[in-house]
Amino acid sequence: MADNGRGYRQKYGEWALVTGASAGIGLEFARALAREGMSIVLTARREDRLNALAAEIKEKYRVNTRVVAVDLAANDGVDRLADAVADLEIAVLVNNAGFGYAGRFDKLATDRLRSMVVVNCVVPVVLTSRIIPGMVKRGRGAVIVVGSVAGRQPLPLHAVYSATKGFDLLFGEGLWGELRGTGVDALVIEPGPTATEFQSVAGESVGADHGEPAENVVRVALDALGKHPSVISGWFNWVRANAVRLVPRSTATIIAKKVIEGQTPVELR
Repeated sequence: MADNGRGYRQKYGEWALVTGASAGIGLEFARALAREGMSIVLTARREDRLNALAAEIKEKYRVNTRVVAVDLAANDGVDRLADAVADLEIAVLVNNAGFGYAGRFDKLATDRLRSMVVVNCVVPVVLTSRIIPGMVKRGRGAVIVVGSVAGRQPLPLHAVYSATKGFDLLFGEGLWGELRGTGVDALVIEPGPTATEFQSVAGESVGADHGEPAENVVRVALDALGKHPSVISGWFNWVRANAVRLVPRSTATIIAKKVIEGQTPVELR
């Protein structure tokens, strides 16, 4: 068995479920929790990547894994996932699956906007609702919601995305307040730009190497779990997220638009 370091397996239980585990922050959460000795349920759409990660984790950390390939944007996606793990006592739930969609609102496809709201907001609510009662009954567990500093202010050309992340922030912090004294921890981790596939999926014109390494984001989250309701990854992101308090919201919104314009293809501005 792997060195359990922080003792998550002893504190919370055996199994962690990580959504969006095929790349980026989700992949690094899966590796980090497996390193702590936890068995991992890996879920995302790309089964080949999940299988490769499962093999890596089993060989390196000698823990159990389960792969559940599912499209969480589908009408029955989150319920199919919850059903697929109903036989397990999920001890740590990482609500990481999500995506962005850059561009002026009137130029964006309605179906993709709908899917983004479903994956970023509906899925963590439904999945947490299906899993957290077992944690509360056992008197231990943890729920991590991957938010974003984008949820701290209006973000033109990412208007719906920033709104979904504002939802995630309030949802996770509210859970933290509700769950105090139950033995179940809740945390919202708020990264800024991160070196993942996010930019290309969102349609931004910056490269995948733009931003903080995903493993740094995970380290900040795990260090804060059980201590804070939310945490921003990176001091510069903290400064940027809190600077909006110093100027009128209209000014902050205009400044944000100028920044995002430089990352958005001309035809979508």
